[in-house]
Amino acid sequence: MSYRDRLEKAKAKGQQTADAWNAAHAVGTRVIAYPACRPEYDAADAARTRLVTTTRTPAWILGHGTPVVSVHGYAGGITLDHVDIDHDSPLGDGKILAHTLTVENLNRFDDWLDDLGIYAKGYWEDVDGKLTVTGLRIGSGSDRVVARFGDTIIRRADGSFTVRQAVAS
Repeated sequence: MSYRDRLEKAKAKGQQTADAWNAAHAVGTRVIAYPACRPEYDAADAARTRLVTTTRTPAWILGHGTPVVSVHGYAGGITLDHVDIDHDSPLGDGKILAHTLTVENLNRFDDWLDDLGIYAKGYWEDVDGKLTVTGLRIGSGSDRVVARFGDTIIRRADGSFTVRQAVAS
């Protein structure tokens, strides 16, 4: 079998896997992703890079046929072999978390942060002459971060928070 034949076969198999993933899992599905390696291959590395997050794109294939998906909190695609559906952790207690803040999940985030003992409060701004909640203030003092709706909140394994601002279209 020629290289081109093997490549086309790999692409067809990869596309079939990506199509099956997309049919079963909508964008926004809660997942646990291992960008570097799976825990069964290197537990320490997997624990360090583990993301409890949601998908941000449908799955697609790379040029050589590997099916991948993008998740919040990580740039680029992660091979589907390194992505598990997260059925259990509502927000990834104690693990690296990356999730987009929305109007719909604001109270859920606030409750979760309260349970962790972390100060959180709605973030208010003037919108068209009205004082309106536009996000969430997390933490206090110099550790405080502000996430607006559409931003990705990232909780690191050390318990700190960072915010990746939404890209304006």
